Amino acid sequence: MKRILVMLAGLVAVAMLAAACGGGDDGSGVRTLGCDESGSASGSGSASGSGSAASGSASCPSSASGGSASGSGVAVECEPVGDISTATTTVDVTLDEWVIEVGAPSAPAGPVGFAADNRGKEPHELVVLKGVDAAALPLDDDGALDEAKLPDGALIGEIEPFPAGETCDGVFELDPAEYVLVCNITEVEPDGTVESHLKQGMLTTFTVT
Repeated sequence: MKRILVMLAGLVAVAMLAAACGGGDDGSGVRTLGCDESGSASGSGSASGSGSAASGSASCPSSASGGSASGSGVAVECEPVGDISTATTTVDVTLDEWVIEVGAPSAPAGPVGFAADNRGKEPHELVVLKGVDAAALPLDDDGALDEAKLPDGALIGEIEPFPAGETCDGVFELDPAEYVLVCNITEVEPDGTVESHLKQGMLTTFTVT
């Protein structure tokens, strides 16, 4: 799902994250996170679908001191998808600016666990897509994935955005097929420019046999 992080100069940062949960996601969930003058992040929102809880993360500008995240209906820490101990195969995934690296190129069919490690400096997520061409994903004007144009059944699920320097797990029931893993966060910088994590290169392929 496309997430929009909006960062404003000074002491205020607003992050708008458009998200949907799990495999039945219709993209209608919208969350807004921001920083107040004390540097604390707050937000509100909701998400529909099944498979994972809505979550997100936003960082305050360096000029804001301290701060902890809070909000209504919004988690700002990792929200695991399922129980990683139930996975028959676990694959390590590294998220960074601007790459997604998997520890193994393939896995047998069944409950596959992705152990995602965000080694970057920004929040990242992991969206799992099935049976789509990595070179021909439907994109919007910002270069982000246009979920509404995906074929039926292509969206399997996701590990929602989680903070830099943290890890988060997700378990997904995967059939034999070719899969694409993407980070679909979009950031609006203080100067108004738009930065799509997907457009920057956060995409890789994965095979289930």
